[in-house]
Amino acid sequence: MVSELRARIIAYLLEHRVCILSTGGSVGAWAMPAWYRPLAGTVGSQRLEVECLLPRWADVLYHLEHDPRVLLLIPDPESSGLRWLQYQGAARPIKSPDWNRLLPEGTSRVRPEERYVAVGVTPERIDLIDESLGWGARETLDL
Repeated sequence: MVSELRARIIAYLLEHRVCILSTGGSVGAWAMPAWYRPLAGTVGSQRLEVECLLPRWADVLYHLEHDPRVLLLIPDPESSGLRWLQYQGAARPIKSPDWNRLLPEGTSRVRPEERYVAVGVTPERIDLIDESLGWGARETLDL
């Protein structure tokens, strides 16, 4: 059962590209859209890590310095708001990201490190919510 859920979560992560990254802590809640990709080589692994691309001007970087816990919401735009993935974990900066793999198409590749910061997120809990199956239909993977 867990391996089937893990396979569905992996497929969901691979099918989507944008998440809403939120932080919290003593400075309050904060959220912003972000590009993400499963970390290279970890999609089938136990950890299911993702990389998020954040603009350097974003306040989220300040928040992550004080508390690395994040919540990623990854909506399924084709489900009329009835299906999404909720991903809780801890973020850390990635020192040498693969910019060519991480940057979206059409984004300038001229010195991306001056514009963006990449963070890796290691999940602690992933919920796949699909209310098209009924109200509150949720499957949880605790890691």
